[in-house]
Amino acid sequence: MSTSGQVGRYLSHVHNFRGFAIILIIITHCISVFDWSNAPVLALFLKRLVANGTIFFLFIAGYLFQHLSARYRVGDYLWRKFKYVVVPYVVVSTPGLLLFTLFMERPDMPSGFYDKAVSEQVVFFMLTGSHLAPFWFIPTVIVFYVASPLLHWLDRQPLFYYSLPMLMVIPLYVSRGYLNPVQSFVHFVPVWVLGMACSRYRETAGRWLEASFWFLVSLAAALLALEMLLAKGTHSWYSSISKIAVTLVLFALFMRLGPRGDRLFGLAGTLSFGLFFLHSYLISAGKIALERVLGGLPAGSLLGFIVVSALAVTGSIGLVSVVRRVLGRHSRVLIGV
Repeated sequence: MSTSGQVGRYLSHVHNFRGFAIILIIITHCISVFDWSNAPVLALFLKRLVANGTIFFLFIAGYLFQHLSARYRVGDYLWRKFKYVVVPYVVVSTPGLLLFTLFMERPDMPSGFYDKAVSEQVVFFMLTGSHLAPFWFIPTVIVFYVASPLLHWLDRQPLFYYSLPMLMVIPLYVSRGYLNPVQSFVHFVPVWVLGMACSRYRETAGRWLEASFWFLVSLAAALLALEMLLAKGTHSWYSSISKIAVTLVLFALFMRLGPRGDRLFGLAGTLSFGLFFLHSYLISAGKIALERVLGGLPAGSLLGFIVVSALAVTGSIGLVSVVRRVLGRHSRVLIGV
C-alpha cells in the first residue's frame, strides 16, 4: 500500500461530500412532515433510500481525523471538540430540553421516563441525544473523540488496516443503539476506520475506487433491493452495508468532480455543523405550522416531498447564515460554525 504525505491540504472533494451529507440528513427529516398513510410504499422507499446518511458524515470524520493526524495532540484535540461541538450541543439543545421536560412529552421515550425528576430527564436527553431527532449523533461522535488517542495509535500500527474486512462484519451483529451511544460507536467503528484507511492510503484507495466503481454501484443497488424486500425498519444491516458501498461510490464521484462541486455543495459543507444543529428546529416549526393551518399533516407525495426538502435545505442555509452573521465571532462556539 502507498501513502500520501499531503497532510493538512484543503480537500475540496471531502468538503463538498460533507455538504452533500448534511443536505441528505436534512432531507431525511423532511419525511416526517407528511402523512404517508395513503402512500406507504413510497414512504418506505424514501425512508430506506435516504436513511443512514450519518454514515457519510462518520466516513468523512474518520478521513479528516487521519488526514490531520500529524497535527494531533490529544489535549488540543479534545479541547477543540469540547469548544466547537459539545458547547454548541448544550446551547442548541436548551430550547428542546425546555420543551420536552416542561411543556410536552416525547412519545417515544422509555416507560416511566416522565416520572423521573426533570434533572434526570435532562441528563438522559443529553447523554442519548434523544430530545431532538438528529441529536443522537452527538453523544456517539463524542465517544469517537474520547477514543481518539487509541484510534491515533492504531493508525500508526502497520497491520491495523488489514483488520478492516473483519470490522465490516460488525454492523451485521451490532445494531445502531437508539439510546446507547457506546453501542452506536461500536456499530459505526468500521465506517470511521474506512475513512481513516482511505486517507492513509489515498492513492491506492483512489485507484481501487476507480477500478471497483461499477461493482460498488451494483452492490449498493442489490443491497437496497434486498432491504426493500426483506428488512424490518430503516436501520437494518442491509442499510448499513449498502450505505457503506454508497459512501465509496459518492466519494469516488466527488473525487472526480473536485472543485467543480463547490458551486452546489461548498456552502453546505462550510455551514455543515450549524445546519446539523439548527435544521431540526426549522423543520419542526414548519410541521407545527402546517398542522395548525391544515388541521393535520399534508398527504405525502413525491412532489410534495421534493418541494418541502428544497425549502428545508434553503431555509436552513438561510437561517444558519443569518444566525452566524448576528453572532459574529461567537457563532462557532454557540452553533458550531
